[in-house]
Amino acid sequence: MAGKLKGKVALITGASSGLGLADTIEFVKEEADTVIMVSNNSNKLNNAAEVVKRYGNSTILTYQLDVASESEWKRFNQQIIKKIDRLDVLVNNAGVNKRDTFQQCTLEDWNRIIAVNQTGVFLGMKYCLELLKKSDSPSIINLSSITGLTGYFAVAYTAAKWAVRGMTKSAAAEFGKWGIRVNSVHPGFINTPLNESIQNLIKVSNEMNPLERAGESFEIAKVVTFLASNESSYMTGSEVVIDGGLTSGGQFKPIAHQFNIY
Repeated sequence: MAGKLKGKVALITGASSGLGLADTIEFVKEEADTVIMVSNNSNKLNNAAEVVKRYGNSTILTYQLDVASESEWKRFNQQIIKKIDRLDVLVNNAGVNKRDTFQQCTLEDWNRIIAVNQTGVFLGMKYCLELLKKSDSPSIINLSSITGLTGYFAVAYTAAKWAVRGMTKSAAAEFGKWGIRVNSVHPGFINTPLNESIQNLIKVSNEMNPLERAGESFEIAKVVTFLASNESSYMTGSEVVIDGGLTSGGQFKPIAHQFNIY
């Protein structure tokens, strides 16, 4: 049986590690024709590409790109047009975080986090739009977070992830006339390099999580693959939450245990 993404050309930002790398591996497993891996770290990107190639026969292309730079997106767009001139799937995954409160957050840190996590998503959609219009079944998947649904003490990160949620809905409304579906994914605490520094926080969150554990990168990648595939053909403007139930009321779990409710 053919893979879910057989014949598709996909672009994944932040593809050199974490969720982006997991997405790439899953896309290759599902027989994507071509996967374009994008990262601002060329060494990590090249190493990741060698890992990905073990999982299938997809053509792998790598590009170094700062997603927050409009000039780099313009150049990249022209390179893709010249090389393959098509795109079926865009995964705006690239992100950074610095977990600072309002009092701690400097304007410099704020600007960088907003630039990568928010502006990078805007630029990705803007400069891939014309290529996506040519596809028979185009799909955009924007990585937000459960912090884009609730709140989090990391103010800049929270602001950016809420913005991604809103931009996704705006794009879904505008791009629908071209058949382009746009959905956002909202992971909870996932075991990735980005979260290595907050293991104590994750441990506490697991006590509130109905599944009592953090998620794994491949579990997010499976959902991203579904949204990239034709199996999700009537989904657009949706928020897909993958958090083990943490935002479903899990914060009350320790209280319920204390009072022997369940």
